[in-house]
Amino acid sequence: MSCSFPLPRLGLALLLGVCLWQSSRAAEPAAEDPSIAELKVLDADFERFTKMLQVYDDPHYLPRIRVYHSALKLRVEAQHKNFDQPKLDDVRYDINQQVQRMSRAMQPLLTPLPTSENKLDVSKLNPSPTNPAEVKAAMAALDAAIVRGELKAKTLPTIHEDPMAKVARARQGRAELAKQFTSEKWVAVTKDLEALPRVAWVPKPPAYVPPAASKNP
Repeated sequence: MSCSFPLPRLGLALLLGVCLWQSSRAAEPAAEDPSIAELKVLDADFERFTKMLQVYDDPHYLPRIRVYHSALKLRVEAQHKNFDQPKLDDVRYDINQQVQRMSRAMQPLLTPLPTSENKLDVSKLNPSPTNPAEVKAAMAALDAAIVRGELKAKTLPTIHEDPMAKVARARQGRAELAKQFTSEKWVAVTKDLEALPRVAWVPKPPAYVPPAASKNP
C-alpha cells in the first residue's frame, strides 16, 4: 500500500521549501571583495612609510623623500578609486623600497666615527716589573683602557661577538697582574683588550636532504 500527498498539499510543501532555501541563501554573508584586503595591506605599508618619515632627519635626502611620499600618496589614492592588482604591487614595492632605505640609513654605523679623544695605547707601554712606579702608572693606564672598552662595547652592533666578554677577560687579567706583574702577562692582556672586534661566526646551515620516498607494501 503506497501513500502519497494530495497534489495541492504537495505543491504547498514544495513552495515552502523553495521559500526557506531562498531565505537561507539571503542570510549568508556576501563574499568579501579581494581588493578590500589588498587595499588594507597597501594602506598599512604607506602608514609605516609616513611614520618613518616623521623621524627621518637626514637634511640632504629628506626633501627628496618628501616628494616621493607625495607621489606615492597619489598612487595609493588612485588604487582606492580604481583597483588594479599589478599596479598595486608596483606601489607596494616602491613604498617598501623607500622604507628599507630609510631604515638602513638610520641604523648605527658599523665603524664608529673617529674621535678627538687623546687615548693611550696601553699595549705600547713596556713597564718594568721591578720598577714599582712604572707598574703603578701602567696599571692606572690599563684601568682607563678597560673603562673605555666597556663604553665602546655598549655601542657595537649585534653582528659582533660579545664585546663584554673581552672586557671581562681584561678585568680578570688585571686582577692577575695585581697579584703578580709579569711582562708576558701584561702583553697578553693589553693586546687582547685592544684587538679589533670580530664579527660573530654564524654556522652554515646543513644542506637540504630530501626525505626518502616511502615504500608502500
